[in-house]
Amino acid sequence: MLLGHEWSLFGHHHRALRVTSPRPGQRSTYWLQIPYYYAIPLMTLSALLHWLASQSIFLARVEIRDPFRRETSSPISTVGYSCIAILFLLALEILALLTIIGMGFKKFSAQITTVGSCSAAISAACHPSGTDSQEIIGKKVRWGDVGIASNLGVRHLAFSSEEGVKKPELGEAYAGVVRTGE
Repeated sequence: MLLGHEWSLFGHHHRALRVTSPRPGQRSTYWLQIPYYYAIPLMTLSALLHWLASQSIFLARVEIRDPFRRETSSPISTVGYSCIAILFLLALEILALLTIIGMGFKKFSAQITTVGSCSAAISAACHPSGTDSQEIIGKKVRWGDVGIASNLGVRHLAFSSEEGVKKPELGEAYAGVVRTGE
């Protein structure tokens, strides 16, 4: 969801690219792969859920001792549980599930093709036609309609550092696979 949201921001306005080894004008990748304001609460939630799970169900070994040190029965090994820990664990899991469902309703900031982590779609968006890729290194880019692709004769959707990037228009033919009967 966070990858799709960040991708959609490129269709809204010009932004600096996020790369592994940033040059001037570029942003570095996140250390935990997601923004800290998501990563830190998720790591805290994970630690708390694991701790509550360990407190909910556990092994118990019971030894019965006689105050006069007489022979007693052998120790009993059994499974113990804590109702309070189980209730807190369930409540926290339900809260986490409702939070995830609520985040699923968050709208993307622009009308952009959702590509997920498909490398072919990302690669196609990163190959603007008629522009030398060295020209846009370190500049802020925007995704959208960059004009007619010279080698295809149709419009092209790609990243560009130019100001003339427009939103895609419904019904317009863009570079891609044309299927018959559609």
